[in-house]
Amino acid sequence: MKYLYNEDFSDFDLNEFPYDLNHSALGEYHYMEYEGYKGNFYDPICLHQWRSQGGSWIITSDGDKNYLEQNRGDYGTGHFTNTYPCLIFKEVLYSDYTLFFSIRPFDLKNHIGMAFNYLTSRNYNAIFIKNNKIEIIKRDQNDIIRLDFVNYEFSDLNTYSFKVEIASNIVVYINDEVILKSDVKRIKGKCGVVAKGASRYSDIKVGFSDLNYEEHFKLKLTEETRLLNKRKEYSELEVIHKIDLKNFGSGRQLRIAKKPNGETFFIIAQHQKRIVRDSFASISCLTAFDLVGNIMWQIGKPSKNIDNSLISADLPFQVFKMDKTDKLYLIYALDFYVIIADALTGKTIKKMPTPIVSDDPLVENHPFNRLNVDAIRVADFSKLGYQSDFIIKDRYHNVWAYNFNFELLFRYNHKNTGHFPYIYDFNNDGYDEMFVGYDMVDHKGNIIFSLPMNSDHTDEIIYIKTSINEEAKLYLASGNEGFNIVNLDGSIYKHNEIGHAQRISIAPFKKHSEELQIVVSSFWGADAIIYMFDENGNKLYEMEQMSNGNLLTPVSYDGDNFLFLTNSSIDGGLMDYNLDKVVLFPNDNHPTLASEVYDIDGDGIDEIICFNQNEMWIYKAKNYKTGLKLLKYSDNAFSNYRGEYIIKK
Repeated sequence: MKYLYNEDFSDFDLNEFPYDLNHSALGEYHYMEYEGYKGNFYDPICLHQWRSQGGSWIITSDGDKNYLEQNRGDYGTGHFTNTYPCLIFKEVLYSDYTLFFSIRPFDLKNHIGMAFNYLTSRNYNAIFIKNNKIEIIKRDQNDIIRLDFVNYEFSDLNTYSFKVEIASNIVVYINDEVILKSDVKRIKGKCGVVAKGASRYSDIKVGFSDLNYEEHFKLKLTEETRLLNKRKEYSELEVIHKIDLKNFGSGRQLRIAKKPNGETFFIIAQHQKRIVRDSFASISCLTAFDLVGNIMWQIGKPSKNIDNSLISADLPFQVFKMDKTDKLYLIYALDFYVIIADALTGKTIKKMPTPIVSDDPLVENHPFNRLNVDAIRVADFSKLGYQSDFIIKDRYHNVWAYNFNFELLFRYNHKNTGHFPYIYDFNNDGYDEMFVGYDMVDHKGNIIFSLPMNSDHTDEIIYIKTSINEEAKLYLASGNEGFNIVNLDGSIYKHNEIGHAQRISIAPFKKHSEELQIVVSSFWGADAIIYMFDENGNKLYEMEQMSNGNLLTPVSYDGDNFLFLTNSSIDGGLMDYNLDKVVLFPNDNHPTLASEVYDIDGDGIDEIICFNQNEMWIYKAKNYKTGLKLLKYSDNAFSNYRGEYIIKK
């Protein structure tokens, strides 16, 4: 027998397997690489419920031998009850194989074992020990389905040596004795450790017969060749600008706009956190700069402190036009004021204090006398024909709407607001409405309809027509409520359980199709799963990235193809309709922390902006053709929590 993996953990230090020490949301839209040796594994599970706890996996030793232990126990509650910590081998297995592992069950009441036919952390088969049974299960989203089982007496003091033949059927051995046979068939997928309870693993091997070993590498080469040939159909990326951000750079807190002469400029924000983690951050520095890196203006004091750059929230600032002229304005919140300034000079035009909330019965646990603004968005609630009104909000209860004269138009407080409401004239009456959380609200703040959803909050929203034969609908990545398509009367058109739905984008990803396709990702409890849906919300494909920070931003790439950006790391790149990674970033030491997509020169072809605290690199396809007329999300509403779309005009 030949072994693809023969893991005894001897090359690991006695330490936790690398993870986000803060169990933070930074990986929602930042590529975060956590320090430490990972060997042949990746960990696809992050969860905020694990804050103040350690990592899911730890390498330990008895003095003679190293072991892997599930270090998490069973602490998922509510929506995350079925969160199963995983540690997955990186390679796809293409032919029949035998899986060897030794396991000591410290916990007999929860599933512990090994996954096979693994596609994502929500789609796999597994061999599990539980309650003195050996089970073969199928995980399908939230469903854990027992396919076969046999009774077997286990002791938490003993270690059991498993051998599992995975082929046209499954044969399970313990200590070389056949214990269970099942007609579950092998499919192309990965394998790895999956455990809901405390347990210890050793001597994990993936072995092939000589013939299957040869077949595995032959099929692997066929797949690599297929993908390589597909990539040859696309132009490579090249760097067209490099900008030194000196000491004013940041994470993904970037606004992009065009001057009246068509030149692109950027505004980037740093912040300081106050009171409770990311909940009450305040802008500490705003810097406007051009494509060459010349600073146009700067408000506040820049800092090299990384904690002033990384935050799992929006910062409240937008660039907009508040009248019928081409004049650009900046609206931002700072020091308990909402300030409107000239976007090209940074000079204040007018400002108002934020609302007093200390004696407001609708505002919970606010540590300041006045509102610390969470996000800002402009609107036209006054039927002026341009968006000079605006909303400000807290996390996650209230929205205040004002006009340009700082007069209060309405106040919303009903369900969880989410991060970034969607503002649009949905009924074509000349007034903008607001879809916020799970509610549609009119220009006076009256609730038009409320969805029958109450848990968690909506992270991203798109209102669009995806099919030539259908009306426009709301497309919602609603966290624990999944991916939902909602009609404009408030009825639910389609609901998909995909875990914690985090990001969404819509574009003509499929070539030669008149419809638009929908790509959605998950995060908490099942990081980096990417799903492709058709125009009606039917699932077509799914895959799991080995990295976080998957943006899904649609890209008008070369005049012929619409792709979407995952992240700019080695594991990232641009994906197509089939979820193939067809364009990769060069291995040129470019920044990978944050990325944005924008048509800088207005030619219908998007540039990809990669940046961190120190530098910004801008990429574009080497070869492309111009002439496309596209409709995209407005430049006056940047957010880390907005669904993105591209429509051909």
